[in-house]
Amino acid sequence: MSAKTVLKFFDKRDLECSICLQRFTDPKALNCLHTYCLNCLQDLMRRHGMIRCPKCCETYDLKDGDLKHLKCNETISYLVESVEKIESEKPEACSRCENQPQDYCSECEMYMCRQCIQQHKMFPTLANHSLYTLDTDIEEQSEDLLNCQNHPDKKLEDYCSTCKLTACEDCKHIVRCYRNKHEVIPMETALNEINLTVTETMKTAEGIKRKLKERLDVITKERSEFESNLKLSRTAIEIHEKTIIRKVKEETKIMMENLTQIYKEQSKDIDSQVKSIESKLTQVNTLMESIKKTMNKPTETENLASYQTTITAVGNDAAADELDNSFAKTRITPKFIPSPKLVELMNHEGVGRLITVGGVYKINKEDENISVTKRQPFSVRISILAESDVGQLTATLSNSLGEKSATEVTHTKGEYTVTGRCNLEGDWQMDIIDGTMSHVIGSPVSIKVEPIGLVHTIDNISQYKENRQKAKVTDAVLDTDGCMLVSSYSKDLIKFDQSGGFVSKIQIPQNVKVSRMHHIGNGHMVYSDDLVLLYYVVMCDNQYHEIRTFGKGVLKYPKGVTVNQKTRMLYVADRKCHCVFKFNIDDGSLLGKIGSEGSKAGQMNKPEDVAVTKDGHLIFVDFGNRRIQMFDANDKLIKILVGSGVEDGNVMGPCGITIDMDRNIIVSSNHKLQLFDQNGKFIKRIDNKDDGLYVPVGIALISQRPRRVAVANHGPNNVKIFNY
Repeated sequence: MSAKTVLKFFDKRDLECSICLQRFTDPKALNCLHTYCLNCLQDLMRRHGMIRCPKCCETYDLKDGDLKHLKCNETISYLVESVEKIESEKPEACSRCENQPQDYCSECEMYMCRQCIQQHKMFPTLANHSLYTLDTDIEEQSEDLLNCQNHPDKKLEDYCSTCKLTACEDCKHIVRCYRNKHEVIPMETALNEINLTVTETMKTAEGIKRKLKERLDVITKERSEFESNLKLSRTAIEIHEKTIIRKVKEETKIMMENLTQIYKEQSKDIDSQVKSIESKLTQVNTLMESIKKTMNKPTETENLASYQTTITAVGNDAAADELDNSFAKTRITPKFIPSPKLVELMNHEGVGRLITVGGVYKINKEDENISVTKRQPFSVRISILAESDVGQLTATLSNSLGEKSATEVTHTKGEYTVTGRCNLEGDWQMDIIDGTMSHVIGSPVSIKVEPIGLVHTIDNISQYKENRQKAKVTDAVLDTDGCMLVSSYSKDLIKFDQSGGFVSKIQIPQNVKVSRMHHIGNGHMVYSDDLVLLYYVVMCDNQYHEIRTFGKGVLKYPKGVTVNQKTRMLYVADRKCHCVFKFNIDDGSLLGKIGSEGSKAGQMNKPEDVAVTKDGHLIFVDFGNRRIQMFDANDKLIKILVGSGVEDGNVMGPCGITIDMDRNIIVSSNHKLQLFDQNGKFIKRIDNKDDGLYVPVGIALISQRPRRVAVANHGPNNVKIFNY
């Protein structure tokens, strides 16, 4: 039977993979006889670590390399090749006319257009022929659909919404529709309306399909994880059983060997004493026979006296042995005493515990594995998946040495939060269980506690640049992808990961010298441009193309920049103007300035940087006056947060400032990096004296867990990364 003949028994969808919904490529048959593309099966394996047939749900324990060795569905491959051949051989014109062919009759072996197919079906002997619809371009199909069925050479002009009929200019029924005042609209309008509805419906269907597939993927993954954990638990129990049995056998063997040794030693001593006693008994028996022979024989008086002396000596020896009691002293009675602790432990805990993971609570995905610094507070959030009466959650925080740390469990707004902190470095875990003593989904939480202090130094920033290579590092910010951007009076921005590894170099399209930077959301960023005689601030998009500029002709030496997202206000610290300028971030207009030149409270001298608190307060780095000042949202001085001085808790030559997630303030100045609370109270010095900070400037918070900060170390032209 030829392929063309076989095709008449197939629907076109029979040659489509039910996973990708495309025509089969390299079809592979599973043992359940369902067929899928090799690439689709490989994708399933990569996503779920296993193969589960989408049609019958049968599971296969296969590896990625095994998929290529699955049996090819030769029938499907043959039919696909035949279909492709039929389509590739499709002529430009119908076998009967000049129209575009759209169908193929496998019995007549003819390619025909829709009009000829209609005529083909009118003949009784041809009506039951199987037709194969060819793949045609959407544009061609659309053009064909716009032709009137009754007048194929005419385009459809109108559509009656009342009768649900289309019409060309030659169709008579449209006249009746107009006469009866039906709702007749242009065909173009009808097409737009139906296409819009189809598009919206398809979007809705695609969304539902995507959610269903995502849910199916989640269920499949969870089932795979469940079966994997089941297998691992079974193996662990068997290994534990064998370990215990082996240990018991080893201990039993040792005790048996000890018992044998005791027996050997004791038997040797007993044998020696028995032999001595038996020798004395033999001697006594012999003497007794000799003594009996002296009966009624006075002439044996001397011999009797000798016998008496000997028997007395033997008796004295026996008496001495009895008095010495050497046998009793060396006698050992072996006795086995079972370990009461082992018995008690077995009665209390058995050979171990089998915990189950409850399905009512689930730890948020981002909290299943945590990295923190020593003594850093952290929290784990647990979602409530279903109503239940399993009771309050409890949490235990411990490390591999068995040391424990306190935890606190709170419940608000439909979720639980567990807080804790670890005072020692190393690996910890948090076990979270519900009222049924079942672990919640995601428990135990793995916690890596990292050391505090210098993590990494990115040396010689110049080696990563092309533009202005000798210019030194000025600032660092956290990019939208979680990496760190470093600027250095150049159009080159260098990207590093949070551990200091090089990622890429970015070159700004404009000719600029980027000094300080600040991300403002939506992929947009503002930066101060230090290009000579063209001092201003630039806002750019995520490709670093200029959107607008701020302060041309006003700014004289812009440095640190920040934005208040609530008020949409841009703040720019200007060293030469000795103040902080305010701009509307959305239109670039100047809104005023804060401060004036001087050393009094509220005045400034060469301000270097600016930050906005969560309360909307402004914090200014007053470089020349060696202090940090705080203003309110109305530009009024609140207080001097940090004063001048070389000792810890004060600043000399402050250059950079940032505010962390706990509202604490980090300040770089001269040769150190310090942490203050939101009221300016000194907490600690982040760096050590020998860490090599020299004129640290811009600061970037690059990680919350662990708490990690990067500082642009201007003097040696490097970037220092610290855990704190």
